[in-house]
Amino acid sequence: MAGVHGEAAGELSRIAGEFPGWRPWMSDAGRWWATRRGRRTADPPPWWAMTVEADDAEGLRSAIAEQERLASPVG
Repeated sequence: MAGVHGEAAGELSRIAGEFPGWRPWMSDAGRWWATRRGRRTADPPPWWAMTVEADDAEGLRSAIAEQERLASPVG
């Protein structure tokens, strides 16, 4: 996780482990982001996001988890 140090790098690594289908990173402005791995579906539903963002690690976890929940067959 180039450019990110200390606690943030550890959090990004943990998030990547919790959500293997996503690539998390932190912007230079301190925003937390994650992008789906793989290709975008041909005709995604309106709620589907290729990239999500948050103010902090917990917010990013929540944003990814919501996308995963919506994508599940029960979602």
